[in-house]
Amino acid sequence: MLAVVAVLFGVGFLGIIVMQRGVPSPAKPVAELKPFEGKLSIPSVDDLRVGGRKILLCGAAFSRPQAMRLLVTEAARRDYQGLVLACKPVGSGTPCDGKIASRVGDTLVVQCLTAEGEDLATILT
Repeated sequence: MLAVVAVLFGVGFLGIIVMQRGVPSPAKPVAELKPFEGKLSIPSVDDLRVGGRKILLCGAAFSRPQAMRLLVTEAARRDYQGLVLACKPVGSGTPCDGKIASRVGDTLVVQCLTAEGEDLATILT
């Protein structure tokens, strides 16, 4: 009797799996990225944050030797920490549209402008 129950359970479970194959999985909703503003925070030169959001500047990369990382971080903090920026995610009219994804992991790829309209990536490079 136990063997019959086990076989029926196995057949039923297999039937459920086979029926699920033709059903497409629901698409995960993608959050629409919108422009945002906030103050610049610089934990390190390769960890920039605006309004608490971790960002990667469109068109900028830290290309100094690692030995200079601390010096460059301190200079950037001294000159730009707390600067109010308006940021646009890639895909909303930035120079990087179509060249890079709007996210790299949990980091937003953005173009950030000062109140005077200067691009932060241009300022820092």
